[in-house]
Amino acid sequence: MATFRFRAEAALDLRRKQDEDAQRALGEARRATAHADAALQREEQVLADTLARGRDEETHAVDMARAIVYRQWMVRQRMVIEAARSRLDEKRTAERAAAEQAMVARRKLRALERLRERLWKAYLVNERRAEQKEMDVLGGLRFVARRGVPEGA
Repeated sequence: MATFRFRAEAALDLRRKQDEDAQRALGEARRATAHADAALQREEQVLADTLARGRDEETHAVDMARAIVYRQWMVRQRMVIEAARSRLDEKRTAERAAAEQAMVARRKLRALERLRERLWKAYLVNERRAEQKEMDVLGGLRFVARRGVPEGA
């Protein structure tokens, strides 16, 4: 019985590595997006807390300079939040690109795996046919052995 050999095994191994790399990059992109989202949430919470403190400060404020500082700080915090939103948008864009690359890599890998599977099944069919032929020849030889050799042969 001949052994099965997939000629494109090296290409299949390369595609597996590319798929693993693409999946790893997608995971890292998702993690970066989650971190950027968490940072944005923290900055928004800081602003909300500051606004609440600022309202309390304005009601009890005697010092106008302190109220102005709070307002300036809130403007700065809004700028920080906008920068965090921008980073989050960049991370989401990178995540979408990584997801697309991962999908393409997976598709290429699956195509080679399906080809290998089809060739493996064809190999098995051919091996079964060869085995059946050998069994038929053996059965014919047994039949001839039981009946003996004809006199004219």
